[in-house]
This record gives sequence, structure tokens and C-alpha cells, in this order.
Amino acid sequence: MVEQFKQKYLEEVNDLLNELEGTMLQLEQQPESQDGVNEVFRVMHTIKGTSGMYDFKTVEKITHNIENIYGKIRDSHGSVSKQVSAITLEGIDLVRRLLNKPSSEDDILVENFLEKLGGESSQKQNEIAAPEGEHTFYILFTPEADVAGRGINIKNILDDASALGDSVVIPRSWPDDEKYANKFYMYWEIVVGTQKTLAEVEEIFLFVADEVKITTISQGNMMLQPQFVAKIEQLQSTECDIDVEQLMTFAAALAPQQDEALPSSLPSKVEIKDDKQENEDKIINRSVGMLDRKTTSIKVDSDKLDELMNLVSELVTTKAEMIIVAEKYNIPDFSRLTEKIDKLSNKFKDNALSIRLIPIESMMLRFERLVRDLSHELGKEIDFITEGTDTELDKTIIDNLAVPLMHIIRNSVDHGIESTERRRELKKTNRGKIKFTAFYSGANVFIQVQDDGAGMDPEKLRQKAIEKGFIRPEDKLTTRQIYDLVFYPGFSTAQKITGISGRGVGMDVVKQNIVNLRGEIEMDSEVNLGTITTIKLPLTLSIVDALLVSISSNLFLIPLYVIDSCTQVDAKIIDTDNHRFVYENVPTPFINLRHEFEILGDSPSTINIILVKYKDTRVGLTVDKVIGEHQAVLKSLGRYFADQEYISGGSILGDGRIALVLDTNKLIRQLE
Repeated sequence: MVEQFKQKYLEEVNDLLNELEGTMLQLEQQPESQDGVNEVFRVMHTIKGTSGMYDFKTVEKITHNIENIYGKIRDSHGSVSKQVSAITLEGIDLVRRLLNKPSSEDDILVENFLEKLGGESSQKQNEIAAPEGEHTFYILFTPEADVAGRGINIKNILDDASALGDSVVIPRSWPDDEKYANKFYMYWEIVVGTQKTLAEVEEIFLFVADEVKITTISQGNMMLQPQFVAKIEQLQSTECDIDVEQLMTFAAALAPQQDEALPSSLPSKVEIKDDKQENEDKIINRSVGMLDRKTTSIKVDSDKLDELMNLVSELVTTKAEMIIVAEKYNIPDFSRLTEKIDKLSNKFKDNALSIRLIPIESMMLRFERLVRDLSHELGKEIDFITEGTDTELDKTIIDNLAVPLMHIIRNSVDHGIESTERRRELKKTNRGKIKFTAFYSGANVFIQVQDDGAGMDPEKLRQKAIEKGFIRPEDKLTTRQIYDLVFYPGFSTAQKITGISGRGVGMDVVKQNIVNLRGEIEMDSEVNLGTITTIKLPLTLSIVDALLVSISSNLFLIPLYVIDSCTQVDAKIIDTDNHRFVYENVPTPFINLRHEFEILGDSPSTINIILVKYKDTRVGLTVDKVIGEHQAVLKSLGRYFADQEYISGGSILGDGRIALVLDTNKLIRQLE
């Protein structure tokens, strides 16, 4: 049981570290953001508290030291320097390493980091004097619907908050609106003047940290000001929440009067009662009954999703078998039942596939961090712009897409974006741009990485390919074919290979990774204008809608998303020597699959041609017979057949026969 809780702790801390990394990248752009500073402090405080519970003492020590730095910045309303930002990111990386990939080198790394952190902490302490005396805080406490179910006593929290000093506790009720369904029945606004620090106030809300927001209204206890208390009473009587900005402005205007004597009639603790306020226990009981319907999301282990997809695959195969049996015996009742199961299994399949879809934005943080780190290392100014990151892909594709995308972005930073001096010479802006775009097109997702850098010269690429023996001097290549040379193993135009990247170095591996995902990749470029890399991917790898065809007794599946159209032609009128036939008055290339797969037997007098999309054109594939649409559950062919050039997998049909799934892009590319 302890290990189970420990694993949950690791998952939650990793989520917090990812969240924190994003906050730090935003803070580098807006170093004076107090919301960002508060967020870093909160996350570090949370990790510190939970790490101590699970005996991660080193993590507790690191986060405690970083928390102290941000506590001082927050209390002084200071900004985050580049040095503090850099060391915080270093601390995030170190904590992640300690939790996920511990090694014998960790002690030295931690010692060096704490020494560096100690210097930074001392520096900040010299720069910032932590304010002493009293403060006035505004606390917005909006508990979630399951707060009672988590064993948290709201009344105790409110009592502790009231005991901080001179306080006003204002109960509010959520409107009867479905969008607040995940919230507790009530929430509270608290204004308190106290000698406690912000950290001490946050301690009260430690176990509900995500459900509370604390704002410093003023240095000094404004609750000793009659005008301020009257203002709070006025705001409490309205149905609207307190406008914190206006309250801060009001407090600032009263600040010079803080030393005035407090009338003896004013109690040290102000309580404002609401006639509509219900008994606390009654409210809690009322909300507990609403918990189930207000739970909007849960975390699911990825292994369980994989198992779900395996079960869906078996169901799809069994459904196909039932359809064949229904057609064979022609039993009306059984046929109707089969139709219902067919519809239900399709809905089940679509729902299971949608559960596995993950937004591309889940990868964005590591790319933003990559651009940030490399641009600092290379002394370049780069803006990383993203669009369409809510586009979703299958979990398996996302997992295997991160590495090739990181390589492409790394190339753009290193060899795409020029130095600041060179950009000035070219009359470009000092800051380079790398734009990441994702969008849907039919059953595919397109991802583009575009930079406004140096670009690639086609003639230089051609000369380099001749030098390396990839092509002959007399070979005629289109511009597209020249850019495709970048994906040849060992091809590079870099004058100097750096430790970061070389345009073309490893791009063959990038392409292979994309091809393994049944995708396509291509590059386009303009000298001094930039380079754009486009990746085309299917939505999912598990189940595809396909067209079932046959050549002799051999069965093949062609994914529907690559098919443009189908046609029949007389075998006598096609040009078998040049592999061309006329379709819609246009000479169109075709591939004779019987010939390429060395299938024995004679072709029928009427040939079926499946026209598939390839780049900007259409290519025909000849087959003997078109059987019909089929929902293909893709299975691996195993290690003995893993190197098949044209086959991406197999699928078991309802009658037990096996159909091979054609990878049309590979097939056409190899024979092009």
C-alpha cells in the first residue's frame, strides 16, 4: 500500500514539475509577474511538504531552498532575475532526475547545486529585505466538490484563518449553474490583517492549496482603519465578489492614515454575519451527496488503455466473424442482432480510440524548454510560436513523435536561425522565429515546423550529394527531390558539426521514425527566408478503415485515407512498358502489384486499379478484385517479417484468413 501511495506521489510531483517548468518559461518573458512568483512558491512548497512524507529528504532540501528565494521575491514584490530563473530550471531538472533516474553521481550534483543555490540565496537576501510587521491579505477559498470526501474539515480551516488576526469572513454561494458542478456548494472571501507572513497564512491552506488564492492587499494592518472596514462591509452586502484591484487601490489611498487611533467601540475581530448562511455541517452533507455527478475526469494508467484497445481489437474481429456467419445461414433474427452489435462495436471502437487521443500540447513544454536552452547557449534571440496544439493524436504516436520533432526543432535553432549580426546584415529582425503548427486534414494530422532563418540552397545540396556519390552529375532532379536528399543517411551540408545538430545529420533516422508511424515527411526551403518541415500522420495506429482487395488468392488491405478513387480498365489498353494508363484524360502512372509481389497466374482481362494519393499526384495500384470495405485491426508481423518493405502489418478477417496491410507510401517511394 505504501508503494502505491509513493507511485501516486511520483506522478503528482512530475505533473507539478511540468507545470512549474511552463511557469518558469513564462516568468522569463514577464519577470515581474507576481502571479508567476506565487505559483513557483506554491509548487515548491507543495513538493517540499509531500517529499518529506515519503522520505525524499534531498528533494525536500532543494525545494525548501528554492522556496525561500521566491518567498523573499514575493514578499518584496520583486522580479525574477535571469540567474534565479536559470537556477530554478536547473533545480527542476535535478529534482526530476532524483525522482525518476537516480544514480551514483547524484550526491555530487546535489552538493554542487546546493552550493550554487546557497550563493544565489545569499545574494537575494542581500538584495531583498524581508518586510517585517503586519500585513493585510485577501483570501479567496473555493473548495472543490469532493473536499469533504477527502477528509478535510472546512470549518477548522475557516476558524484557523479567522484566528490569524483582525478578520472578516464572507460566505458566498455558487449560482445554480452546471459549470460550477465541480465546486463545493459554497466558497469564502476572507480579509485579514495579521502579523503572520504569507508563508504562515499558506500553511493553513496546505492541503487545499489548489483551491485557494491569497493576495497581499497592503503592508500594514488595514483592518485597524474604520474606513477600510466600512468598505469591506459595503462590499460584503453586494452579491458580487470583491474586486481585489480596487480594494488594493482603496487601501493605498488610506495608507497614510494607518497610525490614527482606533476607536474603542471597534472590536479587534470583525464578524459579518449572513442571514442566509446555513449550518456548516448541513452544507457539507448537502454537498457530499453531489460528489459523484461532479467528478469530471480521472487518471488512467496507460497500460489499462493498451489493454482496452486489445479488447476492442478482439471485439472488431469477432464482429466480422459474426457478420460472415449471419450471411452464411441467413437467419433473420440473428442478422438483426448482428446489425445491432455492429453499430455498438463501432461506437465502442470510436469511444476507445478517442480516449487514447492526447493533445499535441502535451509535448510543447519540452520543445519550449529546448528552444530556450539552446538559444541561450548559442547566444541567439528566438521566439517559439505555436498554433493548433489542441490537435489530438493517438498516445502511441505522441510517444514516438517527440524525439524526431526535437531533432527538427534543434536543427532550426542551430543551423536555421542565423546569428543576430547576420540577421542585421540581411535586414531581418534581431529575434528569429520558429513556428510550430498542427492541424487536421481528413483522417490525417499535419505538423509543420517553420523557421525564418538561412534556408537551404538547392544547388549546394545537389553538389554535396554528387560529392558523396548519392547522385551522378548528369542526374536531373526536381527541387522536391533535391530537398529529399537531406533524408539520405550521412547527408549533411554543415560546414562544422556542432554538439547540437547539423542540418541533415540524423535526418534519415527522423524520417525512419516518421515512416514507422505510417507517416510522411518533406522539407521545403527558400534561401535567406527559412525552412519548413511538414509531417503527415494518421490519427491512430491501432484500427483503420481499409479497402479489402485480392490478387489471385492473396488478400491485401489498402487504408481508405490514402485512396482517391477506383476504376476498371481493359488490360489491352494500358501501357505495360511505361506503366501508364489514361485516367480522366490524364496519363497516370500505375504499379502492377502482381508483378512486384511475384504472384503466379494470369491477370484478368479487366483490371481493377486503385488510385492512391502520393505527394501531389495519384498513382494506380492494379488488383484482380475489389471485395469491399473492411475495418482492419492491425497486428505486427513479428520479428521475422519486420523488414518487409511494402507491408505495414496484417489483419485477421472474420473467416480466419489473413490480409496484409499495404504501406502505399513506402511502396511507391521504393519503386519511384
